Amino acid sequence: MSEDAWSNLDKVDQKIIEILNNNARTPSKEIASELEKSGHDVSDRTIRKRIERLEKSGIIKGYKAVLTDVSGINKYQSVMMKLKPSKSLETVRDSIIEFVKKLNNYVLVANMEGEWNMQVIVQIESEKDNTSEKIVEKFSEELIDYRINEIDIREVNILNMSLLLL
Repeated sequence: MSEDAWSNLDKVDQKIIEILNNNARTPSKEIASELEKSGHDVSDRTIRKRIERLEKSGIIKGYKAVLTDVSGINKYQSVMMKLKPSKSLETVRDSIIEFVKKLNNYVLVANMEGEWNMQVIVQIESEKDNTSEKIVEKFSEELIDYRINEIDIREVNILNMSLLLL
């Protein structure tokens, strides 16, 4: 979520999102109780309505299961890409984003400013997984340079991901 969208939410909505981000299964009564401790008197019915509004507006896009190491998959790779300067740089970026979004193991795809133009983070599903190499191979004609590194991003959630990338 962009910082603008976040700052446009009132404190109650921000707190609801924070609570749901920690545990998406938190009952509305418990959220109301937590908000009451923060000085906000909001009923559980109002909480449900606010969550519904946040979902309909696209601020809350969905909920997912966060698995422990039971799945056996706890390896990630970061692909940093430096793109060739061209008039169609935005088109190239859009193509990379669309390609990566079709992968079932992508975690993040981000445009960047500075030395590197883009970063993609993928979860490694097996020892033979070569998703990072597939991305580089697909767009090799558009790249000046790239780096593939294994990274450790356990215990990172959506809200603090932006802090991680700063």
